[in-house]
Amino acid sequence: MKRFAVVAVVLALCAAGCDETLNPATPTPGQVTLVSSLSGAANVPPASSLEAGSTGKLSVVMTPAAGGAYTADFSFQIGGLVKAGLLPAPLNGGSVIVAGYVHQGAAGAVGPPVVPLPISLQAPIVTPDGTVVLTLSGVQVSAAAASAILSNPSGFYFNLYSALNQNGVIRGQLVKQ
Repeated sequence: MKRFAVVAVVLALCAAGCDETLNPATPTPGQVTLVSSLSGAANVPPASSLEAGSTGKLSVVMTPAAGGAYTADFSFQIGGLVKAGLLPAPLNGGSVIVAGYVHQGAAGAVGPPVVPLPISLQAPIVTPDGTVVLTLSGVQVSAAAASAILSNPSGFYFNLYSALNQNGVIRGQLVKQ
């Protein structure tokens, strides 16, 4: 009887682990993931001062929306930024990221922004420990921008801007995963 109970529990656990409702086997149809290795040195011009050694990684999951548009979730991890207390006020809180975009442009070139991120002077990202680990969800990507990015990801780059590096603190070309 004990063996039957053990077998029944094992089978129940296996069945629960294989439930498609709890563990979907496939991503959303049409969903695309883009990635990038980020660095201050890749920025044009390269990031300067205390943020020159910034590095990180980016993942962008683009999900189809109505009319050919997409929504995108940007997840990034960045290190090598300024830590709190290193600079005098008003920059003594650490690096302050004040803007972010996906731009059209090849490596080494500067291009126009095509996807703005919800980062601004009014809603900055402050890095008291010199790092950022963040996901920005539901960013709207127009049909035209999505079509261009998905047909040639390497022709676009991710760029963040800081109070110290207003020409860009970190950058990376997009690559389809």
